[in-house]
Amino acid sequence: APGSVPSKAVVSTQSTGNLSDGVAGCYHGNMNPVQLGGEITLSYTQLICLDNVTVDILPEKKGVLMKHTEYLVKSHSFNSSVQRRYTHFEVFYELLITRFPYRMVPRLPPKKIGMTDHFINQRRKALTRFLNIISRHPILRRDPITQFFFTTEVHDLHIHMRDKFKNVLDEFVTNPDKGAIEGELSTVSGDVTGMRQELIRMLNSATVLRDLAEKWVGRTRAASYDLQLFSNELSVLAGEGQTVSAWSLHKGDSWSKLREGMRGISAQFSNLSERVGRQKVEEEAGILDNITFILDILQGVKDLIDRREKGVNKEHQQAFTRIQQLKKQKGTMAARGTGSEPGIQQRIEQQESLINNIGLRNNFSVLCVHWEMKLVYTYLSHFAVIWDSFLKSQISSHHDLSELWRSTVPFVNIMMSAQSSAPVTMVTTPASQQQQQYSAPNFYDM
Repeated sequence: APGSVPSKAVVSTQSTGNLSDGVAGCYHGNMNPVQLGGEITLSYTQLICLDNVTVDILPEKKGVLMKHTEYLVKSHSFNSSVQRRYTHFEVFYELLITRFPYRMVPRLPPKKIGMTDHFINQRRKALTRFLNIISRHPILRRDPITQFFFTTEVHDLHIHMRDKFKNVLDEFVTNPDKGAIEGELSTVSGDVTGMRQELIRMLNSATVLRDLAEKWVGRTRAASYDLQLFSNELSVLAGEGQTVSAWSLHKGDSWSKLREGMRGISAQFSNLSERVGRQKVEEEAGILDNITFILDILQGVKDLIDRREKGVNKEHQQAFTRIQQLKKQKGTMAARGTGSEPGIQQRIEQQESLINNIGLRNNFSVLCVHWEMKLVYTYLSHFAVIWDSFLKSQISSHHDLSELWRSTVPFVNIMMSAQSSAPVTMVTTPASQQQQQYSAPNFYDM
């Protein structure tokens, strides 16, 4: 059936953002996941299959005074291909935070003036991760803001987006099932503080793994570079393209064998460098980029918990303090027999209504944190893809490198055979002439 996904699927080794192409039976459409109340249940395979977004750098840089980078964004799920600037991403992010303050919205990569090619490519990868996380989020992907970003092609998109969604209300306000929040909350276990501690533990471990992966990829890159240097210097040492005079060789074949061997080894080292270079690409795409993908998700949920602490909790505390002040003021007036200030009871009732609304908002935010944590645990299956990629990359690379090293042996043997070649004849002076020529002066003759 359209949209169905096999219960067991094999994910191929690919870079972040393209994993769903390797899932057997993936259907990039508007899959309708199982929804229970405000909660959506998806397996890891279904989550990955929700969409596949690619971001490519367009070769032409536009702009009159300041040039900027443009990206080509393609989405399977939205069946779209649109051009975007970093400014468009910024507005998209701001609107998502306003609309979904209690959902996991990943961070954008930093903004920088005077960008290098390396920085632009790293930003492209980060934007790819950013969009894939959003387009695979069961709630965010269905919102008009997300659909507008992925499908609308218009000049000055950021201005149009701000104008179109300037009065957008957050998810809690537009939720039609506020009365069901208490019932939903009674079904979950664990408090936000405990989830925060668990999240920080996972975030710290993922950060260490990312740093280790960066070092691993760096060593592989350095090995590829050094192997090519070996190749270059052996070629120079062998006198590639240079002619050696027959007089200096004295008809011996020792140097010709050494040259032949070094030239062969030079070529093999160049092949080794190329294969290790491909290994570096595999490790970067399959391991480093995918660990960073998980890190982006974990950081996004931590940012959500921080927003909740700074937002709804602070508002609740402020409202509670205010009503306590009003009640104390009313009690003081009653004790003095001066009567209550006009309208104070009305303000107390308004504050109580506000506290009740904030209480519902607080409960809704707690539920959202629980739902987003479930999404985190579903995404942790991504580590299986990472280690599968790591294992396959190492096995394949070591096999190929072993074969290349073995193919270098014949050239080493050629060089070794030079040791038994005919020795070079040296012209010497007879001993009697040497004694006469180099005899020390007699002290008494001086």
